Amino acid sequence: MLRSAAAKTLKVDSQLVRRYAVPALKSDASEKKGLFAAIFGSSPVPLPPLSLPLSGILIPDEPVYPAAYPPTEVTTLSNGVKIASENTPGSTASVGIFINAGCAQEDASINQGVCQLLERMAFKRTSNRSHLRFTREKEAIGANLMVIGSRETMAYTADCIKSHVPEVVELLSDTVMNPIFDRYIVEKELEQLQNNVTAMMNNPKMINGLVLEMLHQVAFQGGLGNPAFWTGAPLSGEAAENFIATHFTGPNIVLAASGVEHAALVKIAEPMLSLLPATKSEEHLTRYMGGDQRQFSAGENVSIALGWEMTGGWEDIQKATAFAVLSSLMGGGSSFSAGGPGKGMSSRLYRNILNKNAWVKECNFFQCGYNKTGVIGIQGEVPAQHAAELIDIMVKELRSVAAKGSINETELARAKNATISSVQMSLESKGVISEDIGRQLLTYGVRKPPSEFIADISKLTAADISACAAELLKSPLSMCSVGDIHGVPPFQNVQSLLK
Repeated sequence: MLRSAAAKTLKVDSQLVRRYAVPALKSDASEKKGLFAAIFGSSPVPLPPLSLPLSGILIPDEPVYPAAYPPTEVTTLSNGVKIASENTPGSTASVGIFINAGCAQEDASINQGVCQLLERMAFKRTSNRSHLRFTREKEAIGANLMVIGSRETMAYTADCIKSHVPEVVELLSDTVMNPIFDRYIVEKELEQLQNNVTAMMNNPKMINGLVLEMLHQVAFQGGLGNPAFWTGAPLSGEAAENFIATHFTGPNIVLAASGVEHAALVKIAEPMLSLLPATKSEEHLTRYMGGDQRQFSAGENVSIALGWEMTGGWEDIQKATAFAVLSSLMGGGSSFSAGGPGKGMSSRLYRNILNKNAWVKECNFFQCGYNKTGVIGIQGEVPAQHAAELIDIMVKELRSVAAKGSINETELARAKNATISSVQMSLESKGVISEDIGRQLLTYGVRKPPSEFIADISKLTAADISACAAELLKSPLSMCSVGDIHGVPPFQNVQSLLK
């Protein structure tokens, strides 16, 4: 039967062809039909315009947003731990444990590189969990766990669905309070750290990051001058345990959360965090010095950073706000940019250096602020033969903005608006909100609302910004260059440009 049916199918007559043949398209321009209407001979079905709602479709109500910005609630436990939260609307939450300890608290003779080791050992093993159990529990609740160390703080953070906040708080508390440093795991992580540092030092594309790291070492004497990465000094799990016992204490710790109801967060965290000791560790001693450091690395370019002291650091709020606007005004970028809003293409460094000098690969104004001090300046990357020329124009730009009357109202308004928009847009992220809460409580003891910072920015005048730039130039110069350094002028010659 199948064979005969196939034979009949192969015997195609003219009637079969006529039955299924596609009708010829009419050339009458007056009759407007769609493609499928022309092929199948049917008329198009009229559809309502998109401006009208479809019948039978239920349109949900507009979401109800809070009339005011949610407040930051803070509870201080008996041992000094601060628990702070902001109940930001949404189905997700961001939680973090922020610790007032970083590589600035390291001792070169005892535990240099311990903070980087703690980053690598986080969520590996504790007295309650194995590495496998950490991984399985994280996957089961869909949480994103991270740890980031800096010069003055360490942050253990997590993002999750609101319903999983209790599990996340317990995971963070466990890895902070009960880590286990097995000797073989420590040795393995140190070996990996050494490989990473070696790769970074030998990678020409990393010179811009390396030059800012080295600038800290030449600018500061003491804590902030400590290297942010392990240099190969002797380091053990016992040294890590001693560092935690000294610095991971109640007064140095803030548990911050965004998208969490405060009373519920305190109820979850207090039984665990109240076990931390109430001792307070000593603050690191740092003094700004200035100086010059150079390091040759493979490649045809050189990265140069010129820095000056950010006096007062973040604790001097008025001055720090002015420095932030100065940073927006100076701006900068790289020789390749897709353009568009927020790329800094109207800033001074972009207009006066990048646009006018095709040989400049990158030129940026940087601001590395810390609690009591910091370093601010300009960093650029050029072919080695243009090193002296780059330094000359970078100094001229900073001296220009420091001159009275050199800032017009248009660029001042642009810089202030850019700073305000940066503050507001960054706080759209719950992760940034929790970080902002944690860092402000560690620095100021309270969390200042964004409206206060915006008000301080709005009050600034052109004279305030010029005065900040002039104050920078009065501090000792810090200079660092990495790459093909043969064309970098002597330090004394660069100092003479500032007089």
